[in-house]
Amino acid sequence: MIIHLIIIALILILGFHFSRKKDSESDYIRKKYIRIVCAILLLQSGLRNVAVGSDTYAYFLSFNDSMRNSWHEVYERIIDFYSYNIGKDPGYSVFEKLVSSTFPDYQFLLMVIAIIFFTALGNFIYQNTTRLIDAMLAFVIYSVLFYSFFSITGHRQTIATAAALYGFELIKRKKLILFLIIILIASTIHKSVLLFIPFYFIAQISKPKFFFRIVLILFPFIMVFRESLSTYLKALGGYEEYGINAAAGTSTFTTLFLLISIAALLRSKIILKNNIKAQQYYNAFAVALLFIPLTWVNPSAMRVVQYFSIFMLLFIPEIIYSFQVVSPRVKKHLTVFTVIILIVLFLKANGNAAPYGFFWEEMRLGENYF
Repeated sequence: MIIHLIIIALILILGFHFSRKKDSESDYIRKKYIRIVCAILLLQSGLRNVAVGSDTYAYFLSFNDSMRNSWHEVYERIIDFYSYNIGKDPGYSVFEKLVSSTFPDYQFLLMVIAIIFFTALGNFIYQNTTRLIDAMLAFVIYSVLFYSFFSITGHRQTIATAAALYGFELIKRKKLILFLIIILIASTIHKSVLLFIPFYFIAQISKPKFFFRIVLILFPFIMVFRESLSTYLKALGGYEEYGINAAAGTSTFTTLFLLISIAALLRSKIILKNNIKAQQYYNAFAVALLFIPLTWVNPSAMRVVQYFSIFMLLFIPEIIYSFQVVSPRVKKHLTVFTVIILIVLFLKANGNAAPYGFFWEEMRLGENYF
């Protein structure tokens, strides 16, 4: 946790440092800041110990198997999957074999995945922000709410999410064919990214406030019938193995998401006036609201929500900036307050979490410090 707090501090310190420059609002300064922070996050993810992250060691074993397997065995996995529906996500086996054949070291795989994801994330933030302070907030939000999955846990879905982030830029440019090609290729690595395809059309909804209101009104009913809805969607999302979990419940995340949604709705007139692209953020949040009840059936459904909840990185800064018309001081205080709340949430969620360690450090699997 200490390492991650230091990284959050670096994100803030670098942000305030660059914001004091005369040309702080230029594209060049914002791009430079984003590149530096992405490089820091990339190294944190790529240099982690195999004991860091709940799935990392399992992927380490899989990588070792790929070094022993021949290309013919990889080919047979692909045939088995598409002919007999045996196994899953054959594209990851190809990706894993390509990496292990190039450089047979698991740490190299972690670095490659980190490069893929943080290049996509950096581009996503750069293309959809115009103010340096918004980019800084986006990275703090990522570090608190998304770090534990994309930086230290996921492999397959982290790659698939990178494809979705690039896919969003194609949605904005209305490049349907190229969008479908990228998403379909990514679906061979993690099937759940197929759920991002309808967003190509949903993102074009020109009356996002109306759509957003409808989803908010429907939200209680979806919560009531969440188990039935889960039955239809878990196969498409690639989570057939996850059944109903009686202990499921994402109360903190759901409450936070609903609060952000209500604030966004109240400030919608100003937000959409300031940034016409924000209509796509409303549409993404509306889709996320449709899926959040599934996390109360099984927390693993959060992985589906993440394709849309990651727009939080853009949406929260837009909500805060909407208070600029009230007073720049109010906006400044809201920014500081948001950062404090995010850090408190991080400390609360990670107080008993397993420690972070670099690959050269000795660590035990499942080790926790209390």
